[in-house]
Amino acid sequence: MKKILVVDDEQDVRDFLGDLLADQGYSVDKAVDGLQAMEMVKREKPDLILLDLLMPKETGTDFYRRIHQKKDFGDIPVIVISGLPGRHLAVSKSIPVFDKPIDEKKLLEEVKKTIG
Repeated sequence: MKKILVVDDEQDVRDFLGDLLADQGYSVDKAVDGLQAMEMVKREKPDLILLDLLMPKETGTDFYRRIHQKKDFGDIPVIVISGLPGRHLAVSKSIPVFDKPIDEKKLLEEVKKTIG
């Protein structure tokens, strides 16, 4: 079973994405910020990360940069889900970026394209 880590400071977004992905047969872990997410990535390397950018403690942008500096985790695909203006400029690689509110169908298509 493919594992997805949802990183978002909003409980309702974490729950919504968790339910949506679990209904599609994915195993889902959730983190409230980049610090908690990094601990979870170290413990159990996910197949995909869904990442909000604007969060307290450690932003998604900082987490993204930190994870891609680590050899063991730099290959984990990331999909950004954010309402932040200019969010496509916040990450260096060309990765999928989705607006909030989320288009469920398009997101699921991207997840399946990325990890099956």
